[in-house]
Amino acid sequence: MKKKALVGLSLFSLTFIEPAHAIRIWSNAQDQFLDINFLIQTWIRHQNISDKNRPNFIKADDTTDVSFRRLRVRFGGSYNKWFKFNLVIRLNNAGKDAYVAPFGGQPAGYLRQGELLGGRNFALHELDLRFALHNLFNTPGWIWDLHLGFPRIPLGREQYGRTGFDNLESDRTFATLRWTHLTVANVTGRSYGGYIHVRKGNKAKGFRRVTWDAFLGIFDGFKGIEQPWDETVRGTDASPYCNAQCLSQLRSNSKNTFLYTFRTTLMLGKPEGKPKGLNWLYRDTYIGKRKGITIGFSFATQNDIDQELISDTQGPAPGLNGKGIPTPGAGSVQVRVPYMILPNPVTNEKVRNHPVDMFMYGLDFALHYGPLAFIVEWGQHQFKNVFLDDNKPSEDFKNNWFIAKLAYALNPKSVTVFEPYISYYIWDPDIKEDSQGRAYGDAANFIGPNIKGRDGATLGKIGVTSIGVNVWYTKAKLMSFTIEYQKIDEERNEIDNDAITFQFRFVF
Repeated sequence: MKKKALVGLSLFSLTFIEPAHAIRIWSNAQDQFLDINFLIQTWIRHQNISDKNRPNFIKADDTTDVSFRRLRVRFGGSYNKWFKFNLVIRLNNAGKDAYVAPFGGQPAGYLRQGELLGGRNFALHELDLRFALHNLFNTPGWIWDLHLGFPRIPLGREQYGRTGFDNLESDRTFATLRWTHLTVANVTGRSYGGYIHVRKGNKAKGFRRVTWDAFLGIFDGFKGIEQPWDETVRGTDASPYCNAQCLSQLRSNSKNTFLYTFRTTLMLGKPEGKPKGLNWLYRDTYIGKRKGITIGFSFATQNDIDQELISDTQGPAPGLNGKGIPTPGAGSVQVRVPYMILPNPVTNEKVRNHPVDMFMYGLDFALHYGPLAFIVEWGQHQFKNVFLDDNKPSEDFKNNWFIAKLAYALNPKSVTVFEPYISYYIWDPDIKEDSQGRAYGDAANFIGPNIKGRDGATLGKIGVTSIGVNVWYTKAKLMSFTIEYQKIDEERNEIDNDAITFQFRFVF
């Protein structure tokens, strides 16, 4: 085995036959191999910083940063024809601590992310153990596969795509973060559990070829799961209402509820995914290599979630008050993480362990026709039975978002492909007031006391427009450059948080 590994490495270094694999190690059996990949996403980013209605941007200046937005090390391979695996380790925001538009948040690599080694940043990103049941039980014409571990949750198109490495934009949309913030423990689009996938298709040509997919998943709830900023909370909280023990109790769910997900797609023309590798990830762009249509529907639900778990920004975490002074219980400084602002569970015992039911719905459409790519996606989060006060003990919140993308590869048959694109997305949170007129909901961002209602205390609807161009070097499969201008508009504030990003991404 060692000798064959050395031979494989030598051949790789001398011939560089397949640039998509940094290292491929074979065993005696041809269906046993290990791929080792390195994924790098580097940003040079300039962002205007406005501190208007930004408690975490107070006295912040415009910034230009150079950083590794994403680093990934991947070990993926096959043991036999019915068992494959994928293990990915991540490191995010290494380098200068840039602010991230449009909501801000603390510097992206600071505290919540952890230090390079031993912290929360350098961590498990994905563990997907894939069992090809159709090979195990011999069901010709059908594909059945089971995914277990810490896999990517099949919920929505953009959240399930390879965002950041072969998508259109330089980064995933913030609307998608809203899609995943309760489906995962650390806002990465993964969770502990698993799903079963079924695929059936015919063998017709062109758009008469029809392929049907279905994904049914069950994932762990919040009982006993530690939130990614717990260590900073324990280290800084000096609230007279609660100590570390109380905070620790607040951070996990009182019931061991599960997240149930369902997604189905109907594809006309060339289908998406690689069945032999049990890889069902979508792409925003195929650089002229797909002619097909995908229509998808997603649904997820989780019941009996303790209300304080969906309310970090007005909960026990430390934050900044109206004068920019750190104050325990004032709210999280990580506003970018999409938790709603709701009544404070530290000072209001009626909020603690109050059960909230969550539902998610999504529709998406993708058209790839040669050099043209057009994508539309809509999603909604619904939170039922949210407690605001004694007069409003059971409110329903419905948060909506919408994404549209359009791209065209100018020269898809060239070695270097230029692909201009434009994307637009809207985050439209449902803001409600309690009986005293105080505003609550997602993207409610307080500088002063919450006494002015939604117009004075919330951001309202947020729209983000991105215009850019991707430059793909097709010989290296996933090497590309992107330059993008991003404009942020808010319903209730005229702010300047626009950004220009130059990105280099490479998978080798």
